Amino acid sequence: MGGLSRTKRIPEIELMKVFAIVGMIFVHVIEFSMDSFENAWELPGSIPYTLIEFLGGIPAAGAFTFAMGWGAAYSDKATPRSYLKRAAFLGALLFYVNFIYAILPGLIYPEYYGAFSTYPWAVIGFNIYSFAAVCMLFFALMKKLQDKPMVRLTICLCLFVAVIIGSYVSKPEAMIESGNQWVATLAGIFVRQNDFSWFPLVPWFTFPLMGYGAGNLYRKWNDRKKFALTALGIGIVLVPSAVILNNMLGRAQGAANPGWVETAVEYYSLSTIDVFCAIGILCLEIALVFGLLTLSKGKLHWILADMSENVMNIFCGQWLFMSPFCIILTGITNVWLNVLWGLAAFVITCTLAEIGLRYTRKKKAGQVKS
Repeated sequence: MGGLSRTKRIPEIELMKVFAIVGMIFVHVIEFSMDSFENAWELPGSIPYTLIEFLGGIPAAGAFTFAMGWGAAYSDKATPRSYLKRAAFLGALLFYVNFIYAILPGLIYPEYYGAFSTYPWAVIGFNIYSFAAVCMLFFALMKKLQDKPMVRLTICLCLFVAVIIGSYVSKPEAMIESGNQWVATLAGIFVRQNDFSWFPLVPWFTFPLMGYGAGNLYRKWNDRKKFALTALGIGIVLVPSAVILNNMLGRAQGAANPGWVETAVEYYSLSTIDVFCAIGILCLEIALVFGLLTLSKGKLHWILADMSENVMNIFCGQWLFMSPFCIILTGITNVWLNVLWGLAAFVITCTLAEIGLRYTRKKKAGQVKS
């Protein structure tokens, strides 16, 4: 298993991104027709539904945000200025993603999704890219303090403790259901406040912090086997412990995600127990990808680089495919048929993203020659 160059891209993290891409596309297809699944929690429907909900949960969004932190730990050429530019660009994508995801379906099919005029605050909903923009600001600070490792460590630990305390204090069910929804949506940057508070910093900031710490630890150890076994040990302890504690406290559990309850609200508003369960799931995923790539002896590496580099294009492009088809998706009540739709969305989105990536590379190559 051995060591690895400290500046080389880590294929295991690339594979985590690939898993995240698959999970997020399939779960977003399912979500468009969620209300039609009367048999979603009954066999045989619950088998694909539960699997997709799980893969589209922490192994997707959690791994995606974890990978952001890992990438920052390995970005030797990045500067505070480049992170600030990145933050501005990602922040601008907030409006694009919100329009495609939260507004366009309502314009196409207002009878089902509701007209945009009924929830205009959706345009500022805190989505994954606005979350990433805030993370870039944090990484800019870490880069600024790169010569002060103890200061960086102190800041990371303080933030981790603050997020955990925030997860404990903020109750998942304590959302603003009335009053000023614009204010509630802005408050959703920090804690979940309404149905447009996606990926609030509490508790989701846990995962880029985890990725940043894990990336720095791996660079220090430079030992795949040691790192993978450590992750496996942590996962084996945290996941069952969280599930057992959940049962002891009498909290309901979702079939898809063992640490938290069934509703989508709870997925975004992870409790303290949920956070540690999610950390354990990510640790088990780390051990899995290290094991898979070790067993494959490099044969999987060829599919990783382009898909990992294409994460942003794929994420943005999937909505262009799914939103116009929301009318069809809402009419599909068969879970297995939705799986086929998910496969189609995955193939089409990845193909278009690959074409876009090759065009960009060709354009850059032409600019260099000229």
